[in-house]
Amino acid sequence: MSFFGTFVLARSDTLLPHVPGIRSAFGSRFVAVHRYDSGWQLAHLNPPMYHEWPTIHGGPAPLAVATGAPALAIEIKESYCLQYGGATPDGSTWLAHFANTAERTGPTFRDLAAATGLVSPPRPAAQRCAFDHHEECTVPLPDGADVPDDDPASLANTLSSWAAAADVSTSANRITDAIGTHTDDNAVYRLIDALGLEFLETVHPLFTFREHDWRDAWRIGRDASLRVFRAWDTHREGDELASYDRPLPGADEFVRFLDLVAASMFGGGLTKEELRIEAARLLDTYPEP
Repeated sequence: MSFFGTFVLARSDTLLPHVPGIRSAFGSRFVAVHRYDSGWQLAHLNPPMYHEWPTIHGGPAPLAVATGAPALAIEIKESYCLQYGGATPDGSTWLAHFANTAERTGPTFRDLAAATGLVSPPRPAAQRCAFDHHEECTVPLPDGADVPDDDPASLANTLSSWAAAADVSTSANRITDAIGTHTDDNAVYRLIDALGLEFLETVHPLFTFREHDWRDAWRIGRDASLRVFRAWDTHREGDELASYDRPLPGADEFVRFLDLVAASMFGGGLTKEELRIEAARLLDTYPEP
């Protein structure tokens, strides 16, 4: 099964979902947060909600500033490639890419979608990868920048230098041996092993977006979220929004409900009962046609 998602490694006394700037960089769909010694945390996120994409400014730089420590982000596209991004509090950043095309046995979903016209083919600047790492990315390339060469030795050296800046003892050889040619979440967890971080605990969300108590509100909110994305994407392409993509009554409130759930999943927001009451209010106020 192919893997899409982002892993963010940072050091903070505050649980990462509550660190300022992390949601605007990577979205709000946290799966879990793994705690390690010395304050290190590894956040696992699914791709952002549809309505979040227009305001996503990916990359670890804001997180490094907010935490005062080096931060690392790894975006995984369909278990096909890894886009690495590192940052330090002084503003230094770097990007690296790895796609194990030698072991790829078939087309990616992105290839199939492009062949059927569902999405555009990769730009010329991204021909070395099946994915365009400029748009809808949590570790994006700057406009006009080419996809970095796949250079495992250089990647290991860069990660080793990042680790040294983070006061983590490892070596390029150890990193190379650990991550190998993996292009899924195995590369991330093996990198953590290579960094020598000691696992402490996993913090799971208190509830999910699709809780039975508000499943209908979530479903309507997800549709509204998708319509926000389509409106933004249509405007970006200079096209006219189709009538069937226009927002339905209460759309903004249902999208806001998704944001409330996301902000409450690790505590500090509304309780499960308060969210249930809010969902019921929305469904009473905006009954489905």
